[in-house]
Amino acid sequence: MIAAMSKFELTALSLERAALLRALQKSQLVELTVSEEEVPAADTADLGARLARVNRCIAFLTAQADASPDKKGIKAALHDEIVLAFDEFSAIAEREDALMRTVSAAESCSERLAQCRAERNRLASLRSQAAPYAAVPEPVSAFVSTRSTRCFFGLIDGAALPALLEFTAQSPLVACTVYEGAKQLPVAVFCHKTAERETEAALAELSFSRCTLSCSGSASEELTRLDGEEARLIAEEEALVRGALGELSTLRDLKIYADYLSSELEKAEDFARFFRTEATFTAGGYLPADAKDRLRAALSEVTDAYILTFSEPTEEDAPPTLMKNKGPARAAEFVTNMYSAPDYRELDPNGFVFFFFMIFFGLIMADIGYGILLFAGGLVLTKMRKVNDGMKKLTCILAYGGVFTVVFGALFGSLFGFSLYHFLPDPTSGSRTDVLTILLGCLALGLLQITAGYLLSAVNSIRRGHVLDAVCDALTWVLFCIGLFFAVFNFLTEYFGIPVAAGVKAFFSAMTIPGVVMLGVGLLGAALTAGRKEKLLGKFTKGFGAVYGIINLLSDVLSYARLFGLMLSGMIIAQQFNAIGLDLIAAGTVGYVFGPVVMLIGHAFNLAMGVLGAYIHDCRLQYIEFFSKFYTGEGRLFTPLGSRRQYVYFSEAA
Repeated sequence: MIAAMSKFELTALSLERAALLRALQKSQLVELTVSEEEVPAADTADLGARLARVNRCIAFLTAQADASPDKKGIKAALHDEIVLAFDEFSAIAEREDALMRTVSAAESCSERLAQCRAERNRLASLRSQAAPYAAVPEPVSAFVSTRSTRCFFGLIDGAALPALLEFTAQSPLVACTVYEGAKQLPVAVFCHKTAERETEAALAELSFSRCTLSCSGSASEELTRLDGEEARLIAEEEALVRGALGELSTLRDLKIYADYLSSELEKAEDFARFFRTEATFTAGGYLPADAKDRLRAALSEVTDAYILTFSEPTEEDAPPTLMKNKGPARAAEFVTNMYSAPDYRELDPNGFVFFFFMIFFGLIMADIGYGILLFAGGLVLTKMRKVNDGMKKLTCILAYGGVFTVVFGALFGSLFGFSLYHFLPDPTSGSRTDVLTILLGCLALGLLQITAGYLLSAVNSIRRGHVLDAVCDALTWVLFCIGLFFAVFNFLTEYFGIPVAAGVKAFFSAMTIPGVVMLGVGLLGAALTAGRKEKLLGKFTKGFGAVYGIINLLSDVLSYARLFGLMLSGMIIAQQFNAIGLDLIAAGTVGYVFGPVVMLIGHAFNLAMGVLGAYIHDCRLQYIEFFSKFYTGEGRLFTPLGSRRQYVYFSEAA
């Protein structure tokens, strides 16, 4: 359910501003509404700069820990959830000086690491220049031109060596020395200065590249020196990283301090936008309607010198949405909020989302073994998660999905792809009747959800006081959907040869004519009333659009065939892996080992792909086929003062 919200306005002395804002933050009861004007940088510059430094320090320490091959002892510091009472959270300010010294040390370490790595990159570039000349015993500085001669020292491709030797043999003023090398050969070409242009042109044709290495000794000596420099830098980097890892004990406190600074920055920005006089300030916002007394009590602990008034939101206001669901509906909030939070003034859809989402999820997976694994895994992950955030809601969805998977697995008699019995028709049997029975059942479930969507649309309209809209735009389609089901049931079951109990067939025979009447009345009502708010031509086009809407509705119903397709593919894949594994086992010897391994890997793959497909396509059915009938969304979740936190969660005691 969506909690009723109230507006509040608080006027108090500016001298008590910090204490009152702290009380509001601690209470977690109010969301402040402030102007959108830009906050002067001078009011928040120091807090913003400190927060940026702390976050860079956290990122640096985390990166070093993630890169460390030894994860023992540092895993908790990296990933442990931080759950604190508010007073413990605020007490981190007492350690501000020590933490900022840690930040400064981490900044120095990070800067020096960056310098070392840049220097190593430079050394790598020098090494790549020197390596091809490792076989040249002479110092690089020896290959220089003189007053009468010119020296060309560099590399030439091995394939071009014959051409070079031919050139030097034909030129009495040119001589060359060839050294050992790999693909590129070091060469030293000497010529008289009068033959410089001729020699340079010949070398250019042979793709000669001149040596760019600059050192006093030989290339091998330079490589030795570079290796020594790199070893020194590596040792220094390792020492710096060890020092950084030694600071991981402060990472938890740094995260708390970062969130503390973030909350202080939030309060400073809000206060800068409040209406203020020289002595007072006025703050306003929203709070749950049932939290008024708790807010007064929280403020009274600080001071009695304040004025607090409450009022109800008007139609022009846009209150935030606070959902107070428990159990299954609370888990479904994760699915709904991925699309959009509900608007404050509409019906909370989460209970209906949970029901249909789980029915479809269980139908797609439909295996007792898979369901047990999902339930156990989801339950373990839920217990491991301390805070009730989106991740915990997702693990709850997996656990609930496991329960429904077991239920549908029991109905189909499937255990890890093995068929135990047949309570419902087996879609993998190859029987046309079985396949069509399950397929039409999936389409019937789709029609049921779409009908529920129109009913919820009617409820939303009635809640807003628009009764005529509820009747004309929603209930007419509810009547159409119900009539459609009654009208076509016997026709489809007889046409496709699906066996139906005599009593059921007699009931739908009696309801066929009423179903046709309901279908016609619903469609006629929708067509005649669709243009009631339009003028002459608009009435006709809107009415035609309503009739054309039948195509969209039937298309939406057909979308639910994906439930059958996903269920069938999962079952067949499981059976194929079972068949391969059993064939290997039947072969004996090595098959006794590889058969179970194939089945284990196959079912693990099928389970992972099945869960992914079930979740994605289930969400699609909720968002497109279901929500399009009634759901407005576009709500803004309630974010109480002090919610701007990245690492810390407040315990109930907060």
